[in-house]
Amino acid sequence: MTKKVLNSIIAIIGLTFLFWVGLNILVESPNNNPFGSKTFVIEEGQGVTQIIDSLKKQGFSSKDFTAKIFVVLSGARKNFKPGEYHLSTDMSLKKIISILTAGKEVRQEISITILEGWKKEEIAEYLESKELFKATDFLKIVEDTPNLDYEILKYKPKSASLEGFLYPDTYKVYVDSTPEEVVRKMLDNFEYKVTSDLLAEVKAQKKDFYHILTLASIVEKEMFGYENRQIVANIFWKRIGDNYPLQSDATVNYITNKGTTRPSIDDTVIENPYNTYQIIGLPPTPISNPSIESIKAVIYPQSTPYYFFLTTPTNEIIFSRNHEEHIMNRNKYLD
Repeated sequence: MTKKVLNSIIAIIGLTFLFWVGLNILVESPNNNPFGSKTFVIEEGQGVTQIIDSLKKQGFSSKDFTAKIFVVLSGARKNFKPGEYHLSTDMSLKKIISILTAGKEVRQEISITILEGWKKEEIAEYLESKELFKATDFLKIVEDTPNLDYEILKYKPKSASLEGFLYPDTYKVYVDSTPEEVVRKMLDNFEYKVTSDLLAEVKAQKKDFYHILTLASIVEKEMFGYENRQIVANIFWKRIGDNYPLQSDATVNYITNKGTTRPSIDDTVIENPYNTYQIIGLPPTPISNPSIESIKAVIYPQSTPYYFFLTTPTNEIIFSRNHEEHIMNRNKYLD
């Protein structure tokens, strides 16, 4: 082999190497688009040219010629997999091709709505009705709380479930979500809603946050409207301070599962730690999962002279200053 031929071979190898390096630099550079995400679809039978043209049209890449050369030289040409993909608009071309040839399809999402005041069993039944997983699997996570390292959970007694911490809201979840993934979404939201300022206020008031949450869960079930909830919270705080029973119908209904109906006299004498007609103070745990509005109402109650309240059949709230006035209002509006 002559020196001239050898030099030519070395030059070709060098140029090829430089070309490959330059090509990789081009395909590895981020796309100069604002950050965002879109769903990209590869149809069954679509060719490389169609796929790359679609990437350009949808704003994922402007380097269509470079992309075609890269997929041929890298051996990716025959590896594109049909399906839906979740792509970021600022991804590099190499990253996009890697995803499209790996066949990682986007996980389908559905919307779920957890209503304010639902207890854990109601949430579990709803999630099962949405065909996400069995209610019992969800309740196992909620009651056992494994590996849930959330700062807010330091306020929860170790033996207690996550009742009260499952924040009611509308969520987007994957159809193949695990119970723990859904629970974590609710806890993430709870930590976001319950700010450090709120926790600092609870501490300044020398109150226990778990007690706040428990009372908020009762207020959530008893009352509607922020101002009304503030007044009712104040009534309950006064009763706690006076060692007077809360006498919350919601806590009795929690025991009997009678929903929002008025408890019977027999219901109110049931011996149960959640029956606030029979116990002094708060029940052992929250009875529902309250909104941030109810939590704030308990932290910032509205001072009034009222000590009793009732809700009429037409949903009018009647407050009373003393027991005699309350009995008169009961006779007028309920009996």
